[in-house]
Amino acid sequence: MASKKSKSVLQAARSTFLELGYDRTSMDTIAQGAGVSKATVYAHFESKEALFSRLIEEEFALNGDDRLWDSSLPIADIEADLRTIARNFTRCFLNDKGLAFHRLIVSNASRFPEIAEIFMKAGPRKQRAEVGAFFERAVDEGFLRIADMDLAVKQFLSLVQCDLPLNWALSMKPPAQSQYDALIEGGVRIFLAAYGVKKNGADS
Repeated sequence: MASKKSKSVLQAARSTFLELGYDRTSMDTIAQGAGVSKATVYAHFESKEALFSRLIEEEFALNGDDRLWDSSLPIADIEADLRTIARNFTRCFLNDKGLAFHRLIVSNASRFPEIAEIFMKAGPRKQRAEVGAFFERAVDEGFLRIADMDLAVKQFLSLVQCDLPLNWALSMKPPAQSQYDALIEGGVRIFLAAYGVKKNGADS
């Protein structure tokens, strides 16, 4: 379990990395922000690289319990459930703090391959697996008809995120609420037109 000082250092590191970026952040600045000596910082983290890696791991650990859908609930309205999943999936592109942190990860992924792997495992891969699990259940219960599950997951996520990742990468503002709602609604309808099954068994 992390000590109180270790947590203080991580909190200061997060704020400093987000404000200054990786290259402009020093261990001295982090120590000052945490209210500890630089020696204390090095006692917990052997280098700035190690501190940055640990920060990424901690960030995903804190959000590790986030779920795109509640598997304990029955599927009653497939369209409503897909909208919920779509909104939960895309919310990371709409939160300023989340956007800033993810940009920090992406901008440094090439120099820290292990960080890219942590990000992919805890983020995109985990989310795709969750969507796939929902689709499998929806197929079993007769709501969807899917031959290629992996392709269907990719198509669904592409439909509901559209150009949100590009806007995110370019530090552009998120869409207006009405545009976002239309994106989600339209993406879900298109997906159901291709994969949905009506109650009588006919394709939607």
